[in-house]
Amino acid sequence: MNSPNYHLEELAIARDPRAPRHIVPTNVPEGGRVLDIGCGAGQTLIALDRGSQSTAVGIDVDVAALLLGQTLTDEVRFACARAEALPFSHDSFDFVIARLALPYADISRAVTEIERVLRGEGMCWLVLHPVSHAVRQLLWHLRRLELKGAIYQLYVIANGVGLHLFGRQFRFPLRRNRIESFQTSRGIHRALRGAGLVDVMIRRGRFFVVMARKPSPGSAVTTRARSSEANPVMARGAERTTVGGADPS
Repeated sequence: MNSPNYHLEELAIARDPRAPRHIVPTNVPEGGRVLDIGCGAGQTLIALDRGSQSTAVGIDVDVAALLLGQTLTDEVRFACARAEALPFSHDSFDFVIARLALPYADISRAVTEIERVLRGEGMCWLVLHPVSHAVRQLLWHLRRLELKGAIYQLYVIANGVGLHLFGRQFRFPLRRNRIESFQTSRGIHRALRGAGLVDVMIRRGRFFVVMARKPSPGSAVTTRARSSEANPVMARGAERTTVGGADPS
């Protein structure tokens, strides 16, 4: 789990558009219900201009981060939960954020949960890890002769390849509670479409950003999304753009 200083630094970055690591969604509906998966201390939700009538909920598995978040804002409701099992009713949110959370999740289960809690015409905004991130981590461990770290990164790379080719992931054999992978445009597009989300938009630049929409119930596009597999979308261009229960109602 990350230290309080880490989360405070992340909050400063989220508030500073000039910071190299700054990235927040710019299309959050004013006055809507917003969920942040892997929210940490709520830094992204705190930095967003959501409007006075909006409802913001953040989930994370790091209880210490959630407790810190409660000291930073009273405008965000926090809950300890995983992306694969969101503790909310169907059709609860207008916008779902997952900034660097899905690389550490079972993506097929997580995007199915995102689709479930989104309202019709709701959007999700995801930031993911490309293969270059896993390769950099592998080389970092190899240069330091850290065998355990290198073995783990080889697992991450193998898991990402499985997700890309077959849409399948597996847990780390030596620690079954851990799962991690890199993502590709093809793999995430297939996962989102398989969950029933449409209008998948992928931007590859400084960050790997993906957006998708949940169609209205009963619409023709809903039927098409669940019965066909479209070709992967690749849109290139710079995009500058993780206690207790939380009921969004």
